[in-house]
Amino acid sequence: MYMKNKYLVQNISLLVIAVLSFTTFVSAAAGTADFSQKKIVQSGSVFSDLSWMDIDPNVKAHWTIYSHPNTDNWLLFFFYSISNLNSVDYRVIISISKRSKSYVLALTKLLEVFNNQKISALISVININKKENLLDEVMHYAKESSVDLVVSMGSQSEALLHKNYRNGSIPIVTSTNKDPVLLGQIESYTAPRKSNMAYTSLNVPLSIQMQYLELLKPNLKVIGLMYNKNHTAVMGTEVTPTKELLKQQGIDVIDIAVTDSKTAIDTLTIRIPNALKEMQKLDPGLNNSIFWVTSSTAIFSNIETVNKYTERVPVIAGIPNAVATGENSAVIAFGVDRRTNAHQATLYAIDILKGRKKPGNFPVGIVTPPDISINFLVAKKIGLKIPFFYIENATFIYDYTGQVVRDFGENLVIH
Repeated sequence: MYMKNKYLVQNISLLVIAVLSFTTFVSAAAGTADFSQKKIVQSGSVFSDLSWMDIDPNVKAHWTIYSHPNTDNWLLFFFYSISNLNSVDYRVIISISKRSKSYVLALTKLLEVFNNQKISALISVININKKENLLDEVMHYAKESSVDLVVSMGSQSEALLHKNYRNGSIPIVTSTNKDPVLLGQIESYTAPRKSNMAYTSLNVPLSIQMQYLELLKPNLKVIGLMYNKNHTAVMGTEVTPTKELLKQQGIDVIDIAVTDSKTAIDTLTIRIPNALKEMQKLDPGLNNSIFWVTSSTAIFSNIETVNKYTERVPVIAGIPNAVATGENSAVIAFGVDRRTNAHQATLYAIDILKGRKKPGNFPVGIVTPPDISINFLVAKKIGLKIPFFYIENATFIYDYTGQVVRDFGENLVIH
């Protein structure tokens, strides 16, 4: 039985130091795994609001979930495989940098794969809230508690782990992060590294994305490139490489840049119509133009505003979840779904836990072919014909009413 009697959780500023025995913790938290509202755990302590941690019920059914009461700066969850409650084999920490639906999807996939592979584990999910000193506390705790593996979720968490702990003793697997080669973190996608880190990437190679675009617009002349210019990872892995490639191919780029999520709608309201006027000068019929949505949250989370001003020019995304139910959706996306990336990262994690492979011997995990998402309601509205190749290979399809009819490659029966 691989379990310590006490878990030391330290906080450098706002958090109260708490030492809880497993028995005391379970006794205090029993029956409080309902995340729909704040629950009393023990005298004077309450859950943080965990309604955002919406784990798929079918996955959650295989795990027992408790939460240590904390401030919003540190959310700590314990996951025990129900069938192996008394014989946990591995201890894993997942480091996230903020509350995000993307991380919930990735975490759900990890739990699903762990259960399917019969991996008995204690998993602590900790929100470092973008703070380097909190990550230091997490890694100190990991070392003192003989944690077997750390999984990062998100580019910010990955960047901090790469900066400070890539030569440490605890194995690390990255998930839902940008391309580490394009960011200059490592030199090669395939060469072995003397490192404790195994990397994955959410980015699809640009050459592949351009091949998919060519099927849709073989005479492409102009791209309106939408991005948050203050998002370092997006700039390094999407914007700059895309501009360089399009310049080589003689395709004009019109920049539509925002600076943050708060002012994004106001900025897009002004810049998209201006970009459309520039497009018409370069491509009068607008038949060989597209708007390209990067993975900047400030852009794809405002897709309704984007569609309002792009008229009949296709809005295409490099992130699958920019295609969604209804009209507030990109028409097509070629990219890597967070769950697909998390699945690959979890398989890396399992191989490391079982001692099959060292972290530095894994190639950078890149998903190819990409996940294709199509919204036929939007396509019909703008008069866009979808190549059969897209339909045949699509991971997600939304029909002419905007309802999902294919999900993760499986056609759904609509009643």
